[in-house]
Amino acid sequence: MTVPQEHSQVFITNRGRHITALSQLPENQQPESETSSIDTDGESCFLDTPTPEAFDVVTLSTSQSTYVKACKMLSITPSTFCFRCLNEISLVIPHHGIGPNGAKAVAIALVNNSTVSSLDLSSNGLGSAGLFYVLEMLQSNKNISDINLAGNDLGSRGARLISDSLRKNRTITKLNISGNSFSERDATHMAKLISRNKALKELILSHNTFREQGGVILGKALESNSVLKTLDLSWNHLRLLGAVAICWSVAENTCLTSLDLSWNGFGMEGCHEMGKSLLRNRTLTHLDLSANRVSFDAFRQLLRGVVHNKVLKVLKVGVNPITTDGAFAILQSIAVSDSSLEEIDLKDVSVDMDFVDLLEQIQKRRHLVCVYGNTLRHDETKKGNVARVLDTDDPVTVLFEYMKQKNLRLIDLLHNLDRDHSYTITRDEFQQGLANIDLPLSGRSLDILMKKLDTNRDGYVDYEELSARHKEHMRKVTKLRLQADLGPNHYKGYDKLEQLREAVRLKISLNMTRQRTETS
Repeated sequence: MTVPQEHSQVFITNRGRHITALSQLPENQQPESETSSIDTDGESCFLDTPTPEAFDVVTLSTSQSTYVKACKMLSITPSTFCFRCLNEISLVIPHHGIGPNGAKAVAIALVNNSTVSSLDLSSNGLGSAGLFYVLEMLQSNKNISDINLAGNDLGSRGARLISDSLRKNRTITKLNISGNSFSERDATHMAKLISRNKALKELILSHNTFREQGGVILGKALESNSVLKTLDLSWNHLRLLGAVAICWSVAENTCLTSLDLSWNGFGMEGCHEMGKSLLRNRTLTHLDLSANRVSFDAFRQLLRGVVHNKVLKVLKVGVNPITTDGAFAILQSIAVSDSSLEEIDLKDVSVDMDFVDLLEQIQKRRHLVCVYGNTLRHDETKKGNVARVLDTDDPVTVLFEYMKQKNLRLIDLLHNLDRDHSYTITRDEFQQGLANIDLPLSGRSLDILMKKLDTNRDGYVDYEELSARHKEHMRKVTKLRLQADLGPNHYKGYDKLEQLREAVRLKISLNMTRQRTETS
């Protein structure tokens, strides 16, 4: 695919396969002078020019002249729009149906062009034949950095040509090859491009069919890539092991800032691994997981990484069955964490009034843009200013999470709840003390709390009993966290614990906000 490098020569084509210089053409094929009249016999007139007679004599640039000559040589009709754009920074001619020969003419005109830096030939039916001419041109043209070849039915042969030609290219920084019928077996070619190209900053591979095995191959390539900033893998049937491999690459990759994985099938497995990967990733700022069969349980696993990630700013999870509980859960997590999220897209996800109220409170404290679906209205479960009690099977977690959030020692917790200074806590003191800090427990939960803390059954909880239960609680949290890392089947216990801890953190946060508002 080597293009002749003769300087000061205008390149054109013969009727064969390769691009050649004008001096190499037979005498009977030599083109006319640089100032050319535009014929009206149908071979070289402009299809979209209403009155060709108005252009009897036109002064052409080198690229324009070469384009007209190439079209005449190939017996095709040039386009006035393309003709004009050859002198502009962007040559944008999508949906023009130029086909392989049209691509050949454009490629010839661009060989020595130093004006055009962005080329859009999307949806033009180029096929692998037309692609060949474009790639051959790019070996000589060092000015084009942005190229769009989407929707050209390039197929497997096109994938191989792109990989072979561009893996060492140093000028193309943005490449769109979406919708080109690439399949699982073509992922190998794309992986070579991703792992070996050192200039490509943005790659769009959407609307292909890489599927599970293709995802595995692409994921391994992404782990070693050190230059790619933006990657679009939407609409590629990525699922199961393919989805997991892509998630693993997020943990290892150190340069990717925007990742579009929408309209795939990440589901439970993908969300579990993505949640773990986000705990390690330090570069990703935009993540799109819209329409990925993400249920509420799967979403909870994703949130584990989202809320602890300090760089992620935009999260898109719309068109997923995460339910109103899932929508509320993400706001809960944001309200009580140091998350950097600035935009949440919950398109087509229904929310309730609790969600809307909480969103308003958060937006008073920090910048947050949120898009969501319909708002479901229902009777309030909170009457007037009466606080909603916590009814849980694990009140011990409520107690120790409060201690953690308030940065208290065990002895401090004991003194705060011990109203009679007896160095012990009764059931009534637990009830009154927790209600005073806006963490009221139901009667059932209070009974469970006393049963778990009062090991000698004397009706009082002393420091030794409190300390022993706290150590047991910390061992339990550590065990559940380690089990959660093993896989989605082991995550449920840890997820329940996290939901309760988040509820406690949210109540504390809202209580502090309310106190500041009342004070001011």
